[in-house]
Amino acid sequence: MNRIHVTMMVLLATVLLLIPAHSAPVGPAPLPPVSERGLKICVASDANGAIQSAAQSVLAVVHTNPLLIALAGSNPPAALTDTKTLMADKPKARAFDHLVVIGLPSDPLVQSVWQREARPEPGGFYIFGFGHLAGDIGYIESDRNPLLHSQLIEKAPYETEVVTITGSTPAGIALAANAFIKYGLVNGVVAAPGWTRPKPNLLERDPLSGDIAAALPDLSKAMHLGDWTLIGLTQGAEDEYRGVLADTGVEPKSIWRLKYYKPGVWDGVGQESSMADYAAGLHRRAYVNTIWLAKFASPAEAAEAGNKIGGAAHLRRSRTAVWNGNLPPYGFEKTTPGPLSLWVAGDTVVMSSVPDITGPF
Repeated sequence: MNRIHVTMMVLLATVLLLIPAHSAPVGPAPLPPVSERGLKICVASDANGAIQSAAQSVLAVVHTNPLLIALAGSNPPAALTDTKTLMADKPKARAFDHLVVIGLPSDPLVQSVWQREARPEPGGFYIFGFGHLAGDIGYIESDRNPLLHSQLIEKAPYETEVVTITGSTPAGIALAANAFIKYGLVNGVVAAPGWTRPKPNLLERDPLSGDIAAALPDLSKAMHLGDWTLIGLTQGAEDEYRGVLADTGVEPKSIWRLKYYKPGVWDGVGQESSMADYAAGLHRRAYVNTIWLAKFASPAEAAEAGNKIGGAAHLRRSRTAVWNGNLPPYGFEKTTPGPLSLWVAGDTVVMSSVPDITGPF
C-alpha cells in the first residue's frame, strides 16, 4: 500500500469520526403552516407624502375592509413595511405573506410584482384594455404573489396574493388607494377629472373618474352569498367588451366582476394545487368564485344577449330560465374548476361561478 492510499484512508477515518453516530438525514425545511401566513402593506419609507398617506389609509382599514381581513387572517400588520427593506430581506419574507404594494412604478417592489400589462409614459400610462392615458392616473392590479412562484422558493406551502396600487403621479396613487378602500376595486383604472388620451389605441375603455359610486352595480344583495364574502371588484377592460360584442352583436354598457372568498380557497399546497389557487385568486382573469355582471341598454337587449352568451359558453337552459354548465379547465388541468350559471335580471346578464349560487339571489 503506497503513501497516497494510506493518507486517503486516514482522512476518511477522520471524517467518519466527525459524523455523529445517530445523525438524521438533512432534508428540506418544513413548510410554514397556513396559520403563519399574514399580510404586509408595503410602501417606500422615503416615498412622497401623498403616497405615504395613501398607504396609511390602507393600513387604517385592515380590521374593517373585507379583503384585508381575508388577507391578514390571524396576523394583521401593525405598521407599514418599507419596500426597500423587504427587497433586501430573504426571499421568504416577500413570498410567504400576502402583499399590498403602494408606490410609483419606479419602486423596486412594484417592478418585481406587477404584471407588465401597463407601462409609464410621459405624463401618464399605457394600460392594456384602457389605452394611452394622460393626467393623474391610478392603476390597481391583483394576482398571485409572483415572488412565491419563483425558483428561490422550493415549494409553495399555500397561496399568497398581491395587490399593486400604483399610478402616474402621487395624486393618481391616492385616487387608486381610495377606490380600493371605499369601493373594493382590485383591478381597474381611475383618473382625476381632466384626463386625456394623447394618442389612439385599438382597445380603449375609459377610466373611472368623478363619481365612481354612480358607475358601480347595486351590491346591496351581493355582499354575502351563503358562506361566501365579496372581497373585490374588477372593472371590465375593452378586450372583454369586444368579446361580448363578438358573441352577441351588442356591446354592454358596463361590465363588472365580483370576487368572493371563504377560508381555505387559497390553502392548496404545491404545483398540484397551483391552478385551483390561481382560479380562486384576485387576478382579473381568475373566474372561479365570481359573479359577472354585464349591463345592457334594455331588458330585451339583455335577454337576447343572455341567450347568445349561454350558447357560446355551452350552458344548458332549464325551465326556470337559468342556464347551467361548467367553466372550462384552466391551464394543464383536465377537469372543470367549478360550475357556471347564467340568468338575466332586468337589463343585466348575470353569470355565477360561486358554488351553490346557481340562480337569482
